[in-house]
Amino acid sequence: MAEVTEPTSTAGILMKQSHGMFRHWSKRHFVLRNGCLHWSHEDLPVHRPGSVENRSFIDFSRTPCDLIVLEGSRLFLQPTHGFMWNSNDRHSSAGTAQPLMLLSEQSRELKESLREHIAFGRDLRASRMQRDRERVMGLVSVGPDDLAEELDEEAGSSTCAACLLELFPDVEENKDLSASAAASGGSEEGISQSRSNGSRKGFGRVVKTPCQHYFHRTCLNDSVMKAGTCPVCKTNMTSQKPPHGKSSESVGSTGSTAASTVATDRSLSHRSLGWIMHRNSASAGA
Repeated sequence: MAEVTEPTSTAGILMKQSHGMFRHWSKRHFVLRNGCLHWSHEDLPVHRPGSVENRSFIDFSRTPCDLIVLEGSRLFLQPTHGFMWNSNDRHSSAGTAQPLMLLSEQSRELKESLREHIAFGRDLRASRMQRDRERVMGLVSVGPDDLAEELDEEAGSSTCAACLLELFPDVEENKDLSASAAASGGSEEGISQSRSNGSRKGFGRVVKTPCQHYFHRTCLNDSVMKAGTCPVCKTNMTSQKPPHGKSSESVGSTGSTAASTVATDRSLSHRSLGWIMHRNSASAGA
């Protein structure tokens, strides 16, 4: 998986709608940092919002969510259908699917920043799931020095067992490694294309399987990770216990998760519309 790039931190003031019996808007200082939205009555330091004890926050890496733009400057933030806000978050709606209504004079800037941090949280979540899956399969990251030492002891090959290219090419060779081969997950078509077009790129991490085969991590594509078997010797790599008592179901493929957690900017869903109509009718009757 590509390295996750942290988005720019953002700070400002927004209005947040309460969820009490008498709904009202209240002013909050907010900071978006590292895929988390923090807000408080107090001013929050941009680079250390966690230093303020009396604050609320949502960690977007814990809950896939959608951002919906309403009329005017209102923003509607809610968990993706089928999910709830993580109970480890700190806000009144934690553990529920209740949406948050936000209002800002700088709604355009806030909207774009929220999108970036929601996407960053999604990528962090997918990266964690990938690392968990690798632990379940017993994959171990190997550095150049470790590889040289292990190959000396085992008299093994220094090439990837899938694409047959060098595991750790030197700097000049690294510039020549094929991007198409990396994207193909080591398929024969992609490898053939990479060798013929001469346009190459690095493959990132190198991992070793429990059966002692070495691969570029990008060459172990989604189908291999789902199958859970070594593509060379077909050894079952998921027979060991999952880490920290997790079931194998909780650390499955990241592909479908990433696809289902993409933050969208779309018209109101039926669920959201129904919630707003209920809110309005309750307010009218009060």
